[in-house]
Amino acid sequence: MGVARCCCCLCCPCCFLLGWRRVLALLGAVLALGLALLLGPVPLDLADEAADLCEAAAWFMDTRESYTYSTEENLNAWAQVCPEAFRALPPAAQQVLRSLRAEGKHRREEVLRDKGLEEKNAHWPAIFRLSVENGTLAEDASLPHMVPLKEIPQAFAAGKVVRFNASELLPPHMFNSSLAEIRKMHTEENMQETLVYGSLGGGSFCRILALWPVTKAYRAFGRTQLFEAFRRLMVAVQRICPLKPIPFYLEDLQRLKPLGPSNINMKRLANFDGRLQVPEKLGLTGVEGMLSMLWLGVSPFPPTFSLHTDVQDNVLMELVSETNVYILPRDLCWDSRSPNETVTGKYLKVHLVPGEGLAIPSNFLHTVEHLHQDRLGVNYFFEPKFGEMQWPNGPKGNWYAEIAKSNKEHLAMRALWFKSVGLLWEKHRKGIAMHGWKMEVL
Repeated sequence: MGVARCCCCLCCPCCFLLGWRRVLALLGAVLALGLALLLGPVPLDLADEAADLCEAAAWFMDTRESYTYSTEENLNAWAQVCPEAFRALPPAAQQVLRSLRAEGKHRREEVLRDKGLEEKNAHWPAIFRLSVENGTLAEDASLPHMVPLKEIPQAFAAGKVVRFNASELLPPHMFNSSLAEIRKMHTEENMQETLVYGSLGGGSFCRILALWPVTKAYRAFGRTQLFEAFRRLMVAVQRICPLKPIPFYLEDLQRLKPLGPSNINMKRLANFDGRLQVPEKLGLTGVEGMLSMLWLGVSPFPPTFSLHTDVQDNVLMELVSETNVYILPRDLCWDSRSPNETVTGKYLKVHLVPGEGLAIPSNFLHTVEHLHQDRLGVNYFFEPKFGEMQWPNGPKGNWYAEIAKSNKEHLAMRALWFKSVGLLWEKHRKGIAMHGWKMEVL
């Protein structure tokens, strides 16, 4: 004890005056104070319940890899538009959100990201591959029915994949087009905003590595000084990520190849489809808005590598070259428990040529095989209004119907998030939300 006290006194005069136990207690208090300051709340002016809910909604994740492009400018603009979105929600959605806030649950993991159905779907690709290898899952020789546009809503409700004539839906100039021709339809100022997100490069992975951890961290220690410092640091780091617009790639089209399958949000290319109101042309009601994407490029991997489900009912159309689309009905896998299981049945392989389209219901496992580098295709995903398009008469597996049974709070927060994202673009031309690492939600 004497030696320890002597060493302490030689190193620190405080030990001589206070004794080493008091010094340790003092250091502990200083560290605790520092930690309290770091984890203390950031002084935010949350004027009312809408502002409080909106602060949380900015960090909503619609899938495991989603993230928020959380620059100071974006968050400030979000704080302006989101309360307006809240007031425009149906009364039922507002009531769910008010109850969440009253119970202090609006920042919880299960509200900002529902993992249940996503985890259930996660092993479907493995089941597909194993079942094909074992011969229990075979290609269906018949093709989906070709239907008029007005029958597509019934197909969504019934959980059926159908084909349709895309030339009846899209303007003629969209077919056999090119990036160079698309550029001519827009001003150079617009073209500088046409950010291309690649599956394999082009800055997409770089940005998610910087910003996804921030979005994940919000539920753990959001609204603290430590979180705010972390957010500012990673927003600064992501500036090195080289996202580029269409003109950059038109200088040398070979630059597109390393990106793999890539996309541009169609709201950044408004003159290409003329702000087409697809739901109205289909007679589809109950739609809050669309996520519309222009797709280009080819994947170097087998098509089964990118098997996935989409939560929204959607339509896919080819504009320039041919593609193959592989589709597995959701009811085949719905009751499976393990990726080592096999299923018995048929999957669809649909060969699409320019001018043809597919309507794919919510939560169907599928993948697109890109056959030509000059490929251009478009997707329109239909986001329902709160409580709509849950298709109670359809087969099990519609994402919105299933989530409504288990987590209506998540649906209400999603409704606030999606409506706010749309207003943010409409009023400020800013994008804050990413669906995964390569799809910008506007």
